[in-house]
Amino acid sequence: MMTIEQNFDSKPSLLGTSELLFTGLTLLSIIGLSFGLHSLLVGHHHTFGTTREVPWGILITPYVFFACLSTGLCIISSLGQVFRIEIFQPIIPRTVFLSLATMATGLMCITLELENPWRVGLNALSSPHPASNIWWKTTIYSLFLIFMLFNFLALLVKNEKMARFFAIIAFITVTMGNLNMKSDMALLGERGFWNENYMPLYFLSLSTLCGCAAVILFTWAAKLLKGKPMNRAEELAIQSTGRLFMVLLLAIAYFTGIKVMGGFFPEFTKNPEAMYNLVQGNFFLNFWIGEVGLAVVLPLILIGVAGVQNRTTMAIASISCLVGSFVLFYDLVIVGQLIPHYYQYNVVDLPQYYPYSPSLHEIMITTGAIFFFLAAFIFGEIVLKKMKIKS
Repeated sequence: MMTIEQNFDSKPSLLGTSELLFTGLTLLSIIGLSFGLHSLLVGHHHTFGTTREVPWGILITPYVFFACLSTGLCIISSLGQVFRIEIFQPIIPRTVFLSLATMATGLMCITLELENPWRVGLNALSSPHPASNIWWKTTIYSLFLIFMLFNFLALLVKNEKMARFFAIIAFITVTMGNLNMKSDMALLGERGFWNENYMPLYFLSLSTLCGCAAVILFTWAAKLLKGKPMNRAEELAIQSTGRLFMVLLLAIAYFTGIKVMGGFFPEFTKNPEAMYNLVQGNFFLNFWIGEVGLAVVLPLILIGVAGVQNRTTMAIASISCLVGSFVLFYDLVIVGQLIPHYYQYNVVDLPQYYPYSPSLHEIMITTGAIFFFLAAFIFGEIVLKKMKIKS
């Protein structure tokens, strides 16, 4: 029976298909992001589901998701560029571009989430606040975007020495930003959901896991679009990424086990109400289907049964992991905010949980951002092909 890859191998180059896909995805992205422009015009209080009690809505989810994904992709590209592990070098150009595109998508999401985004740039430069974690995060990620852009441009002109220089700076920069993620998120009302001691290592492991999944999935998709099979060097690189993916799945399974213990045994967590709501309460479907099933268990089963040599199964496992991780980041952002401030004092008339539901505008902006990233991926493949960069 002819496989999908063999079927595409028999056809000529599908560059025309890539350009059509790019155009379609760009139009879909514009439709979604136009809701963001409408929100800026009429005011977020008319279009967003956020409140004073729940100030961070679903738009923080794609920001954190794409920022962590970019971090993971940078780490994977650094294995070949910074640490010069030869087996990872064939996937460097695509991984660097994906890291650049994901960070751009994440920053676009946080920009549209702000009611006055132009103040960020003005105030960051005119009145910098080094004691602010959010100022550091904005500055670090903006610098990272610039470094990765120069890294990619150096790869395009085949200046490997310059590319490695910017890769080293970008790797250090984005690792600092990722380790700052816990402090950044824990600022919101000092709710305990983000204050667990394992969070910095959890963010770094989760970011690298998502990076591995993206490398496997988009390398498979790129070869499918071009109608070309992977060469031996690329196959070995993807297989090595798959083995790293497997190890990180086991690490995230361990952290998920800590969440389960927190949800059933309050003495194991600093935020028992939020963990209960996540594991046994209103978010239990998100947790057990998204965080446990899609993000960890299904990829482990698929790769465990089929191995890292089966590229299609690896791609399916990667899609499952990325979708589950997106749900995980949504829970991470939202659940802690739903626990009322000062709940421990039994304040009269205080609700058990604050309400929050994403509005149509928030959902459309999030969808537009995802299409924006997919369009950027297709654009990157067109650029790599025209510049005759092997990837």
